[in-house]
Amino acid sequence: MAQITVEEAASRLRREILPIKGVVAVSHVGNTIIVYVENAEVIRQLPTAYYGYPVTFKLTGPIVTLQ
Repeated sequence: MAQITVEEAASRLRREILPIKGVVAVSHVGNTIIVYVENAEVIRQLPTAYYGYPVTFKLTGPIVTLQ
C-alpha cells in the first residue's frame, strides 16, 4: 500500500473515531496525529499509530457550544 499523507491519515481517522463518545476532535502537527478527548478512559479504545503516523492525545474535558 502506498504511503498516504498525514493530512489524509488524520482525515480518515477523524471519520472513524469521531462517532466514539468522548472523542471531540482530530488534527495533526508535523507528522503526528493529535486526538482530543474529553476523558482519559476513551484513550484505551484508540490507536497509538495510524497509517504509520504516531497518534498522541490531548485531554480537553467536556466541550460545550456557546449560545
